[in-house]
Amino acid sequence: MAKIEIYTRPGCGYCTHAKRLLNNKGLDYVEYDVYENPKYIKQLQTRTTGRTYPQIFIEDISVGGFTELLENETFGLLASNL
Repeated sequence: MAKIEIYTRPGCGYCTHAKRLLNNKGLDYVEYDVYENPKYIKQLQTRTTGRTYPQIFIEDISVGGFTELLENETFGLLASNL
């Protein structure tokens, strides 16, 4: 199974939707809450120029945010990539 990582922050509706989509697909992921542990902000800045939440990575490749994750799902790419 592919390694999925998601950077989130509390109160983020898009973060909630992204996690719900992954959960509904039965996909495991590692969540990095940037408010719970601020070191994740610096880590995220070294991995992508994206500044919105969530930021999602599959096998260390930046997918983008919830909108991009949803596009992958809509076109059936999410299941085939994992």
